Amino acid sequence: MARLAIRMPKMSMTMTEGEVNEWMVRVGDEVSEGDVVCEVMTDKVDMEVESTVSGTLVEIVVESGTVAVGEPIGWVEGEDTGGGFGDLLAESAPEPAAAEAEPVPAAPEPVAEAPAPTSTGPVAAVPRARALAREHGVDLATVTGTGPDGLVRVPDVEQLTRPAPAAPPPPTPAAAPAAPAAPAASLDRTAKIRAAVARKMTESAAVPQFTVWRDVLLDTANARRDGISWTTVLLQAYAAALREVPELLSRWDVATSTAAPSGPPAIALAVATPGGLMVPVFTEPDARDPRELDAEVKAVVAAVHAGRLDPSYLGLANGALSNLGGLGVDRFQALVTPPQASVLALGSIAQRPVAVPGGVGLALSVTAGLTVDHRVGDGAHAAQLLQAFVSRLDHA
Repeated sequence: MARLAIRMPKMSMTMTEGEVNEWMVRVGDEVSEGDVVCEVMTDKVDMEVESTVSGTLVEIVVESGTVAVGEPIGWVEGEDTGGGFGDLLAESAPEPAAAEAEPVPAAPEPVAEAPAPTSTGPVAAVPRARALAREHGVDLATVTGTGPDGLVRVPDVEQLTRPAPAAPPPPTPAAAPAAPAAPAASLDRTAKIRAAVARKMTESAAVPQFTVWRDVLLDTANARRDGISWTTVLLQAYAAALREVPELLSRWDVATSTAAPSGPPAIALAVATPGGLMVPVFTEPDARDPRELDAEVKAVVAAVHAGRLDPSYLGLANGALSNLGGLGVDRFQALVTPPQASVLALGSIAQRPVAVPGGVGLALSVTAGLTVDHRVGDGAHAAQLLQAFVSRLDHA
């Protein structure tokens, strides 16, 4: 039997550390392929660590707390098949330097597990949930799993065990402390999210930045968008505009004190969720078919709200789009998140008074605020990008 290290995964190109938030298994539990073993939180997203090997969890190195990418957070003892846990698990090696190796590609989607002894069919469940179900005589086939692909987790089983009317005395005192524990966990999670935001915004505060504003008329774009969401229309227009102002497709290299090209547009889309802000990245969205991109954007946003984001959307962005119009905000200033060189802030889209020949009329419009890293570009570059943005919307 080999000892296999569960390592802190590298979930995005800029990630240097992550925070172990919760373990779904305990020492001594049997881990099968597809089991969710723990949850890791980064400044971008929460991700569930899934096993791609089978064996016994023999050690949890970090129960909770911040760990550098590549460092072990736990150990599994099982057959070494040359696999590992993808980004999340790596094989042990006799040389310490192996811990610093670049993580391997992300693990595959979880597969269905064998049924628990109390189940009447193949039910996917984490080991602790299976053990809890056996202990309380719960048939896993009757449990609705809230994990990915219907995976049964511990809280799913606990919901069926707590309300038992003929429960013996022990469960009653156990239920009492559970009530105050929930808000405490919620507060702890909120504090962790705010700490992650604080780290990124502290970096932003060191960037000299300015914002330019422009009211953008949308009647022409509205007539042509043919049911495509405004998010997709504006995302494509911003990406296309960036190509016309290559200076703002650069990143400031602190080591060399120069602006370096960053490749084609890769736009981070800010998505507000009850769990905090998440920013999936869309690469070259302007080169996509609008209808296909619109379907993808909607699917990704839905996944983000469900707390599940494919790691392929955690790439390094060179621009960002933030829209608070849906919350009734007409105008706001977004902050640059390094190493991005610009961020486009969009308010609400509404009919507003505009000057027309001979008087005042109404037009569909939005106020755009473009914030730029002043080390990379100047006011003229920002004005050029907004003009290109408007032109794209008028002629797309």
